[in-house]
Amino acid sequence: MNVDDIYATLYSPADGCLDPSTYVSALSRACVMMGGRISTETSVTGIDTEVIRGRRRVTGVQTNKGLIKTEKVINCTGAWAPYISEMAGVDCPLVPFRHAYVVTEDIPGIENMPNVRDHDLSVYLRLQGNGLSIGGYEPHPDMLPDGVAKDFAFGLYELDWDTFAFNIEHCMKRLPIIEETGLKSTVCGPESFTPDHKPLLGETLDCRGFYQGCGFNSSGIMLAGGAGRELANMAVEGTTSIDMFGYDVNRYHPDCSKNKAWILARSHEAYVKNYAMVFIHDENLAMRDMRTDPLHETLLSKGVFINKDKDLRGLATLLHTKMRLTRKWSMIGMVHTVTRSTLVILTGIDSTKITRLDTPLISTLSGPNLTRVANEPRSLT
Repeated sequence: MNVDDIYATLYSPADGCLDPSTYVSALSRACVMMGGRISTETSVTGIDTEVIRGRRRVTGVQTNKGLIKTEKVINCTGAWAPYISEMAGVDCPLVPFRHAYVVTEDIPGIENMPNVRDHDLSVYLRLQGNGLSIGGYEPHPDMLPDGVAKDFAFGLYELDWDTFAFNIEHCMKRLPIIEETGLKSTVCGPESFTPDHKPLLGETLDCRGFYQGCGFNSSGIMLAGGAGRELANMAVEGTTSIDMFGYDVNRYHPDCSKNKAWILARSHEAYVKNYAMVFIHDENLAMRDMRTDPLHETLLSKGVFINKDKDLRGLATLLHTKMRLTRKWSMIGMVHTVTRSTLVILTGIDSTKITRLDTPLISTLSGPNLTRVANEPRSLT
């Protein structure tokens, strides 16, 4: 392994892999043992709903084998989730991508190599028999903007080598012997990504009793245990055992979750940045100004910096970066410091951009405009 450019690594001795087929078989057997029933060769043709006490609710599922009466449906159909969601009349903001990995021929001496994730090169390498399974997240992925064909279950795509070449080249940088090793097989299938790289979990507001459990951004098995447990808690207990706000299916504003261009652009960014190191002050690059308030252009023309995070945490980290404040300062100290030299505008009207209505937009204004705006507030209009 080439380590000439490595300064440090993080080793996780408990890290490992499991076989998806064996995993699903074990869960299926446990389901049946606990009284569950698995219906194969059964396709969903519709979701029945009814307005009850002013709320639209699930009342049943139509299948090719008849009606299943139920008050709760959990949509765990992966890249096909938008089709099922449409039957229930709810949004499902995810985008399928053609995602691939290849398996190399045997490599002598590769036994017992740990899983390798290189976040700078955006690739991974893991043992598969006496060879390696290699893949990654290329900057120009093959997006499926119109979704996956309904009859594509268990199907695979032909690998686009022009797209996948990025991963091969970067894997060779980390493990040069790959250049001399043949390939045994390729796997390319649909994988769904969401606009903020987080799963869609929970009961939808537009249709009570309809739960989403999809959009896992290539982390399905890794998150399956906890996500499955909390989905069960939501459906049975009506709450969760831990804070799941970040995965809440209702976290997107309707103007975003219904906007295909926004979903495509943000999900593309999520795919490309799958292995990117995320810092607390990071913000999305795609579709940043899709929704703006009436004062947006006026504030920009006056030199205002608009923080898209729209919360005090984002402001504090922004100030930490811009003012080079030492880390020992508290967040409150940073906010107090900047408000003594900068005009901070908390624009409540901007809370309409986001689901959390209690979170204001935070803008800052400094320099020659500060004194004038402070003395003449009408100069902003």
